[in-house]
Amino acid sequence: MSNKNEKIFESEFSDSGITIYCHFLYKYIGRPLLQFNKVKKFFKKHIYNAKYESILKKANLKMIPEEYFISIFLTIVGGLIFSTILTIMFLKINPLYAFGIFYGGILLFMGVGMFFYNYPVVLAKSRGAEIDAAIVYILPYLKILSQEISLSKMIEIVDDFLIYKEIKVEFQRITYYKDFLGYDIHSSIRQAMESCPSRELSDLLNDMVTISNSGGNIYSYFDRKLENLNKEIESIEKKNIETLLIYSQIYVVLLLIAPLFYTVMSSILSLVNFSASGTPATGGSDSFSSIIILLFFLPLAYIGFMMLIYYSKPLYSRLEPISQVK
Repeated sequence: MSNKNEKIFESEFSDSGITIYCHFLYKYIGRPLLQFNKVKKFFKKHIYNAKYESILKKANLKMIPEEYFISIFLTIVGGLIFSTILTIMFLKINPLYAFGIFYGGILLFMGVGMFFYNYPVVLAKSRGAEIDAAIVYILPYLKILSQEISLSKMIEIVDDFLIYKEIKVEFQRITYYKDFLGYDIHSSIRQAMESCPSRELSDLLNDMVTISNSGGNIYSYFDRKLENLNKEIESIEKKNIETLLIYSQIYVVLLLIAPLFYTVMSSILSLVNFSASGTPATGGSDSFSSIIILLFFLPLAYIGFMMLIYYSKPLYSRLEPISQVK
């Protein structure tokens, strides 16, 4: 097996922390439990969701729905058992603490279950958004490559090239179907499309296969696609500039003029108090509030504003490239 194929294989079957956790629970606890008919019937009827197979693929979580849902079930049940044991231990010491632990444990592990249940959906949407953003950068290279080489060679070169993380996973999946499972390039692309979380990339791959099968000109297709994409980016950038102008006005009023106005007014009020009483003002709560504003509120406000500016930018301008591991 070549070094390149070994990398594809490792990438396709690499495990994250959550998959390792689910593998462990399923192997040593979940699978033996499902051997009992009553447990299996209850699991299939009330817990299992077959629709999650496609969602888990789109989230790039390498496990079957049965494995994932039995792990959620065991996590919740284990947490409730642990909370019950703590409740019994504290019941003799302080009944109020015992009931607090019991109900707090229920809420905590139900929250954990809800997190696990929705995690693949959120992850799939996040991957889809990042892939959509990365298409802006990968499309010009596809256009250049399509002018000279075949579709199969183009996918191979793009897989080796400097691209972005999530879109790289999708191109590696195409290479995996082609090199390991023996599919032709068109079938490999269509198989990868089924687990692709991005509608934009799925449409792009589908158009590539359709044009290639019909003997059309892929270069002309990419040229039109890139032209339309540039128009969309220009429109997005104009809206972003308008948004930044509004934010800049808010920044000037709230974080520059307002603190300065507050400082000046505090000084004037101190002088008025001094003139009226004839003794220097001690400051008291006014001085303390000024210190709080200057040392704590303003730095936090500046940090919050910088984060607002950063996340208001289009996602494609916030992506960081990765390089192929050598």
